[in-house]
Amino acid sequence: MKRLPVLIVLLLLVFASSGFAQRAFQLRISVPAPSLGFGLEANLQRDLVALIYGDVLFTGPRFLIGGEVLFKPDLGQFDRDLRGIKPYFGGGLGLGLPNANFALTLDAGIEFALDRDTGLFIGGQSIFPFNSSPSARLLFGATFR
Repeated sequence: MKRLPVLIVLLLLVFASSGFAQRAFQLRISVPAPSLGFGLEANLQRDLVALIYGDVLFTGPRFLIGGEVLFKPDLGQFDRDLRGIKPYFGGGLGLGLPNANFALTLDAGIEFALDRDTGLFIGGQSIFPFNSSPSARLLFGATFR
């Protein structure tokens, strides 16, 4: 019963932030532990992005809800030939459900713009839970602006 208010607050934060994060959303798939997820991105500064995501991990089933701050520069600002290529790295906090395992997350990857509104990304995520062993996964998906 004590976890229900925490879950409700997290869901409210996700929905409340969706108004702020209408700039982009992600559809995410990961391996080797298969999962399917949805993410919302919001630009904080020129090269700084806030990402809120929720993934369904099919081993269990379990859920991973998290938020990250990513440094994501467009390389086109340095060289016009590299326009649309955005490497990113950053980290944040995650919450594994139903066991309420809090974790630190670190991300790194690259996004390629297909056009002005669509991009494909591939990256790696390391998850460091506070009460279990760390894990890593490969993420790939699409970003829609």
